[in-house]
Amino acid sequence: MLQTLLDRGHGAPLPLPASLAERYGGALRVPERRVFANFVSTLDGVVSFDAPGSESASVVSEGHAGDRFVLALLRAIADAVIVGAGTLRKEPTSVWTPEHVFPEAGDAFAALRRAMRLPPRPLTVIVSASGEVDRSLPAFTSGVPFVVASGGHVTPRAIVDLARRQSGGDRILTEGGPTLLGQLLEAQVVDELFLTIAPRVAGRSDALRRIALVEGTAFEPALAPRGRLVSVKSEDDYLFTRFALG
Repeated sequence: MLQTLLDRGHGAPLPLPASLAERYGGALRVPERRVFANFVSTLDGVVSFDAPGSESASVVSEGHAGDRFVLALLRAIADAVIVGAGTLRKEPTSVWTPEHVFPEAGDAFAALRRAMRLPPRPLTVIVSASGEVDRSLPAFTSGVPFVVASGGHVTPRAIVDLARRQSGGDRILTEGGPTLLGQLLEAQVVDELFLTIAPRVAGRSDALRRIALVEGTAFEPALAPRGRLVSVKSEDDYLFTRFALG
């Protein structure tokens, strides 16, 4: 169970079933028109060990139940989930649904989506510059609705607009990877960041540079996005933070 240390959320709480509210440590408030990102990082800011067999975010979190639960809960309230092609390649067996990462609460997540009048599963938006993706992967064959946003001309704002238009909703979760996150931040379309901090230090070297939260985009000090701390939760030695960006 997550323990709430700080909560500055505002607005009406979402209709979480009692079991989910207890697991989350209280209410979850997310305004309707929101783009929110979710990541897990080490203490030194690494989001992927970026080595064969160790590229997944679950390696950073060591599969911690709290991290899996928060990710699943955010998927459960989302109209659409944006995923970069790089993430798809690193996690080829993934399906971007809540029950895929936290199956033990699958019934409660389904009840939450019904209470929010959402389809059974969020739309998956795969972002690929080339459009060349393996359509035999579970993301395309498991019955989850999906759309592929492709072409070098597709802007971050156009990706978000596509997600909203195709899903018919306004709560958009991005798990797009550090490069796509950087592009979305630069375009100022990300409203919030949910960041799990795992109690590990990854380190870097010339041989193993590793991947940080944002890649491919560098901000000048005056233009660097600034976060306002919305909530902090803990479980075991993990911290679950939430920042509003603006």
